[in-house]
Amino acid sequence: MKQFKKKDGWHINWYEVPKEVEVYALALRDTNEVQGLIAVRDDKEAEACFMHWACTAPWNNKHEFGSQRYEGVGGHLFAIAVDKSVEWGYDGAAYGYAANEELVKHYVETFHAEFVPIRHPYQIILGPYYAKKLLEVYTYEWN
Repeated sequence: MKQFKKKDGWHINWYEVPKEVEVYALALRDTNEVQGLIAVRDDKEAEACFMHWACTAPWNNKHEFGSQRYEGVGGHLFAIAVDKSVEWGYDGAAYGYAANEELVKHYVETFHAEFVPIRHPYQIILGPYYAKKLLEVYTYEWN
């Protein structure tokens, strides 16, 4: 995780993610080049997957770096969270905190997330119905 640093465009120092949070990488099958990272935690109290942080690789972030090598990385990262939610028995339910209002709008429009600012001003929730729809669109293989 030490290669994924804030100063290099990864928004956080990924090696500082708390130990109780699992980190998954979305990587290309042939080269294993990482295209995005997501950190998730089993939130038993909320009965959902908590998305601690998700980030596309800098070369996939057109909003900050002007270009995008691959589209759909964010959707694939959310699909990983949904998969973990299903594995943990939460029927796909997942929640997290967007970085800003623009991202909230994107998640609501693209993934049908719900804007529910309970614990954070930019909190979003993916309910089971749309979470499962997300898995129909964003497919990948576990490695």
